[in-house]
Formats: sequence, structure tokens, C-alpha cells
Amino acid sequence: MKTLLQDLVQQYVAKNPKLMLRRTETVVEKMLTNWMSICLYSFLKEVAGEPLYMLYRAIKYQVDKGPVDAVTGKAKRTLNDSHLLREDIDYSAMVTIVQPCPIKVLDTDTITQVKDKILDQVYRGAPFSQRPAADSLDLGVRTDQSQRVSAFLSHCCSSLRHILRSSGSRWRHSRPHPSISQFRGQPGGTLQKFVDDVFVAILSTKRPPPIAVRFFFDFLDDMAEKHGIDDPETVHIWKTNSLPLRFWVNILKNPQFVLDVQVTDSIDGWGPQAQASKYVLHQWCRTHQFHMWTH
Repeated sequence: MKTLLQDLVQQYVAKNPKLMLRRTETVVEKMLTNWMSICLYSFLKEVAGEPLYMLYRAIKYQVDKGPVDAVTGKAKRTLNDSHLLREDIDYSAMVTIVQPCPIKVLDTDTITQVKDKILDQVYRGAPFSQRPAADSLDLGVRTDQSQRVSAFLSHCCSSLRHILRSSGSRWRHSRPHPSISQFRGQPGGTLQKFVDDVFVAILSTKRPPPIAVRFFFDFLDDMAEKHGIDDPETVHIWKTNSLPLRFWVNILKNPQFVLDVQVTDSIDGWGPQAQASKYVLHQWCRTHQFHMWTH
């Protein structure tokens, strides 16, 4: 791979060196992506995995607080503009009791969505692949104060509101949630801490950089010196393209690559967030903190 990279550098130096490693078209660029992924596995597991998971949980928590269309996947509180549910929907929060824990659901949730929220809480510490599927469980409703289950809910696409009204049951409305405009307009109070924790974990200079990163960055420095490239901006672009924009943005866009979780369209705020992540990572990498890794 090192020999192939040397040839790649020589090709781009003769054309436009700043474009090197921007894409993944050649065999060696694909090899570099896989090599970096393997070498950073321990770092992901020991350092970056937890803040990535907490960011995923924070996004999912915010999305679940508002209606989600069970058919289209559009959500009222998503961060993904392409999957934003724009219609005005009247909804209220409810509390369902699955012994021994109360679980918040919405009266607009379908039976399958209610089951998913129950499973999220009951199997909170279990990997997604090891928890039972929603359609393998039965959900019952009690229409009186007795312990008798009067009916099993099998209409997976029917809303909880419709089913409870049909059965004559009552429920208490809780305080309405903030509107989507409030949520989307105030990210600092909801997700900013989790986003900051992720960037601190992956780019902090308080710990030595992974050996693979140090090795590869030293190699790029040697290539720049060999070919007489004295523009620090060019070498900086090579390093940014090889690690933050090639590896980390891909992880942010696809958390299921490293986490055993379910990423639906409504939770996938990572997609458009990743576009912002590219800007944030690029700006962060321009600071002296990232240059401490590269010198």
C-alpha cells in the first residue's frame, strides 16, 4: 500500500496536489480506507464508541418525543429535513406501564411503534440484534381497574388513540411537547453537549494520537518534503482528507457501522448532520489542536 500511495502522490503532484485523497476512486484509496478502519478499531471501542452511542441515543430520544409516520418514516422532531413531517398533528403523551417501569408513548403511535418504545426501555442495555422483534410480542389493553387483559392489540398500523377510543378506555393527557420549531431552533440545549463530546473524543490532544494516524501523517510529511511541497495548506488538506473527512464523517453518517443499533429514516439526522460535520471537522482541523497531532 505504501508503494501505491507513493505513486498516487507522484500523479497528483504533477496535476493538482490539493485534490489528492479527496475521493475514493483508486484501489489504493479504498485500501487506505479499510486499513484506517482496522487500525482505529481499538480507538473506536475504547474512546469514541461511548460518545457516539450517547449522541445516537440523544437523537433517538428527541425524535421519539414527537409523531413519526409509520409508513413514510417522516417525523415531527427529526433533524433530517428530507424526512420532516410538516403537517400539523395534534398529539398527546401517555404513560404505559410495563412492570416495573413506566414508558412514555404518544396517542398517535401505532401498536408497532408502542412495542418498539417498550423494547427500547426494557432492553436498553442490550444490542439491537439480540432483542426480540416487535412483531413477536403481544400487547394487551385493560379497560378497567382489574388485572384482566380485555384485548390483545393486533392492528399494528392503527394508532393508540383510535384503539383506545374504540374500546372505551380513557387516558390522561400530559403537557404538550415543544413544537418542532422550538426543538430545531434550540440545538444547544438538547444535542450540543453530545455533539461536542464526540468531537472532543475523536480530536482531543489530551491523549497521544493512534499509532496508525501518527505513522500515516509522518508518511505524508515525508512525501511533501520529497516532492518539494512547502505549502503547509496542501499537506493539511491531505491529512484532513485521509482521516476526518474520509473516516470520521463516514462513521457519523452511518453509526450502525460501529454500533449495534437500528437507524431509521426519522432517526437519521446523521445524514444532513454529516454535511455540517464536514464543515465543523474541517474548521477544527485548521486549529493548532489538530496541528499538534501532525507535527
